[in-house]
Amino acid sequence: RDLGNKYDEQFEEEEFSEKDFTFSALVGIEDPLRDEVKQAVSECQSAGIFVRMVTGDNILTAKCIARNAEILDDNGIAMEGSEFRKMSNKEIDAILPRLQVLARSSPSDKHKLVSRLIENGEVVAVTGDGTNDAPALKKADVGL
Repeated sequence: RDLGNKYDEQFEEEEFSEKDFTFSALVGIEDPLRDEVKQAVSECQSAGIFVRMVTGDNILTAKCIARNAEILDDNGIAMEGSEFRKMSNKEIDAILPRLQVLARSSPSDKHKLVSRLIENGEVVAVTGDGTNDAPALKKADVGL
């Protein structure tokens, strides 16, 4: 996440304008992975579990996090929910073996992904931490 700062030395509240400011700072904030994440992902993969990351984050952030967590590799597909939801079931089924990251996803995107996986004979586990995850959690074979 980035935060910019600007100011105007001549600022008077009555004459406030969003023009002629001087850019003074840029601050970057990172929420690092927890120490146990890489090991947990690795253990899942070693057990034959295909780990996917479905997130509301933007695609660049999602790809960075997924690479750091060793979820996204050079052969994997990362895409945004807006692209995913335009795809037919046949198109989705074709990319499922390589789909590792779904970014800017909506609850309906998560539900559609789980549905396609189940219809293709996969056993699906979903983790979620909010009400927006409820449809996918309910549809999954295992919901955490």
